[in-house]
Amino acid sequence: MEFKQSADLSFGLELEFQIVSSRTGRLSPSSLELWGDLKDRPDAERYSLEATLSTIEINSSVHSDADDMLREVLGITSTLEKLATPKGLIIRGGGTQLTQYWDDRIVTPSERATELTKRFGFLPKRFSTYGMHVHIGVSNADNALMIGNFLQALVPLFIAMSAASPFLQMSDTGFCASRPLEPLIYPHGGSMPRMTSWSQFESIVEEIFTLKLASSLKDIYWDVRPKPEFGTIEVRVFDTPLSVYKAVAMAAFTRACAALVLSGQWVLPDTPASPTAERVSRFMACRDGLDASLLDPMTQTWMPARQLLSTLCDAIAQSNHEAVDKRRIEELHAHCSKTQDSEIMRNAWQNSQNFQMSNRTGSDTLMADYSRSLEKRMTMPLDLESIA
Repeated sequence: MEFKQSADLSFGLELEFQIVSSRTGRLSPSSLELWGDLKDRPDAERYSLEATLSTIEINSSVHSDADDMLREVLGITSTLEKLATPKGLIIRGGGTQLTQYWDDRIVTPSERATELTKRFGFLPKRFSTYGMHVHIGVSNADNALMIGNFLQALVPLFIAMSAASPFLQMSDTGFCASRPLEPLIYPHGGSMPRMTSWSQFESIVEEIFTLKLASSLKDIYWDVRPKPEFGTIEVRVFDTPLSVYKAVAMAAFTRACAALVLSGQWVLPDTPASPTAERVSRFMACRDGLDASLLDPMTQTWMPARQLLSTLCDAIAQSNHEAVDKRRIEELHAHCSKTQDSEIMRNAWQNSQNFQMSNRTGSDTLMADYSRSLEKRMTMPLDLESIA
C-alpha cells in the first residue's frame, strides 16, 4: 500500500454540519436540496453528502497557515448558510442534535450508503452524528505512524476539548461528549493499534479486508488513521465545534502537537500504558470533558485535563512553530480555560425551555429557538463565544 508523499505539517479539516428546520428545530433530511445548489458551483469540491440526509460536510483545501484556513472555512460556511436560509433551514455545529433518533434518519441514495447499510444494518443511521476530521500532511509512512501513535495517545484530550454532544433523544446523556462512544460498537472502531512499521499496518488492514468488514481504509473507523492516498494522518475523534473559529484552532493545535513529535521534542515511552488505563481515560473525557482527570501519555500519570492542555500549549509556545498557529492556539487555550461547548449547549437549552423533556415531545418553537441560538455561534470568534 503506497503512501503518497505530502508536505510535512500541511493540514486540512472536514466538518459535518447539522441541517435543521428553522420552524421545528428538528433535523431536516434536506442535504439533496442543498446539494442541488452546490454541485455546479466552482467550489463544489468543498462540499459533500454524508450517509444520511440531515448532514452536509464541508472540507477545506490544504493549508500551511491557520489564518488562511480560517478565511476559507468562514467563506465556505457563509455560502452554505446563505443557501440554507431561504429554504427554511439552519446550519449549525455540535456533535449531536437534541431530537436525534436513529430510526428517523433517512439514508442518502448513494452506492456507498447502500453498501454501508447492507454491511452494518442500523449502525450507519445510529452513527449519524457530527464530527470534525483533521488531516496532517506527512512526507513518509513511518513518520505518519509515529505521529499517529502520539495523536492517538492524546485522543482523550481531543475528546475533552471538543466535547459538544451532551444531548440525545430528548434527554441529557450526563456526558459532555456522547458522540465518541458511537464508533466503539463497530468491530474496527475506537483506538488505532500502536504500530511501529508500515508493514505492520498493512498486515492489520489486510486482515480486516479479508474478513469483509471493510473494502477501503475509509471503512475503518479508528480514532486516528493513516490516509496513504492523501499522504496524511487523520484525527477523527472531535465533535463538530459550535464555532468554526474553534474548529480551525483545534486543527492548528493538532498540527502543533504533530510538530512536537516530528521535531523529536516529544517521544512516547517505549512501553505503552495499559489498555484499561487508556479506555478509562477516554471514558472520563467523554463523561466530564475538560473537567476530567486524564492519563498523561508522556508520564503515564493522571492529571486534570486542563493541566495536560496547558503542558502541551506551553511546549508549543516554546517551540519554533508558526506564529499564526500559536496565536490561534492561545485563543483556544483561553477559551478552554473558561468554558466548553457542552456547557454552552446545556445553558442554551435551559434558557429556551420550561418543560420536562420526555420521549419525542417538545415545543417546536423552543427547539427552534435553541438551534437558532447555536447557529449564531457558527462564525463567532472564541473571545466572544466564551461570554455570549
